[in-house]
Amino acid sequence: MIFRQALPQEINFIFSEGYKEWSKHRTFEQYCSDNAKEDAYGTRYVLDVGNEIVSSLIMLKLKDIAGKKAYGIGSVLTPKIYAGQGYATELLKNCLQKEEGSFIFLFSDINPEFYKQFKFKILPPHLQRYEKSVCMVYCNDVSWNELLNCSIDSIPDYF
Repeated sequence: MIFRQALPQEINFIFSEGYKEWSKHRTFEQYCSDNAKEDAYGTRYVLDVGNEIVSSLIMLKLKDIAGKKAYGIGSVLTPKIYAGQGYATELLKNCLQKEEGSFIFLFSDINPEFYKQFKFKILPPHLQRYEKSVCMVYCNDVSWNELLNCSIDSIPDYF
């Protein structure tokens, strides 16, 4: 099992898998165009098993918050044939270790309980921007308390 950055020749596969989940009534070309914009400020990571991508995500660099680096994790995806084998868990653990000491946000479109195992915390209602996607953050306790004192303007928009 290898944790690494996605290679340029793998992006089309990653997009085709993502399109199956998040097309949102767009054409494949529109989906690719929208998602390619994130590559300017993000890094795509994959978990590689035997030269097969078994899970992928993007880690986006966001604006610093309370003097600390901030990132967003998006497009967490495991192809259906590899689902339920712990690959997304392993990929997330590796990404969280890379940026220990930062704020790492995600918007959960699935049950947020999955992300609690990684110590992601659900932001309180006054810091939530959206009804359908729960904003969560991974950070240490000191940073969490600092974040609670921030305004909603400090919380990233959906990415």
